[in-house]
Amino acid sequence: MAQPEREGRRDLYATIGERQALQTKGWQVASIDENAVLDRSAHVPLTRMGEAAVILNCYAPGQHDEMHAHPSEEHVFLVWAGKLHLTGIEDGEDVTLGPGQFVHIDAGYYYRLHNPGPDGAVYCQFRTLPAKPPKRRIVFFAESARGKREAAEAAGS
Repeated sequence: MAQPEREGRRDLYATIGERQALQTKGWQVASIDENAVLDRSAHVPLTRMGEAAVILNCYAPGQHDEMHAHPSEEHVFLVWAGKLHLTGIEDGEDVTLGPGQFVHIDAGYYYRLHNPGPDGAVYCQFRTLPAKPPKRRIVFFAESARGKREAAEAAGS
């Protein structure tokens, strides 16, 4: 299968099928190395089948997301390159992972991803997809009852 090339890597605007080395009725094969992006932020879908998907989350040094949860999706983040600092809202939910380490997050649990640097980072995300799409795929912590309560308490102090 011909692959669109840009500077030795597959095109970020390619379709999932164009990023794959093999696709059959029951298989989808893709390369993390050939699709990883280390010089900028990127969200690179690699596979999607039934109720699961694989995506590369490529974070520039210092990049982070907001505290959020996916009410209907489990996520596994495998660190492929760089570091992943992961925080949650419960005691003990604060860890920095390196290449070869991963975290499995249950549906509905809040977390925040952060690349502490100094290099770009690639996290291979394996996620479940609900059979019926939820009304909202992402819920930010600041919108939750606990988030609003904690914000009000912080403003009052």
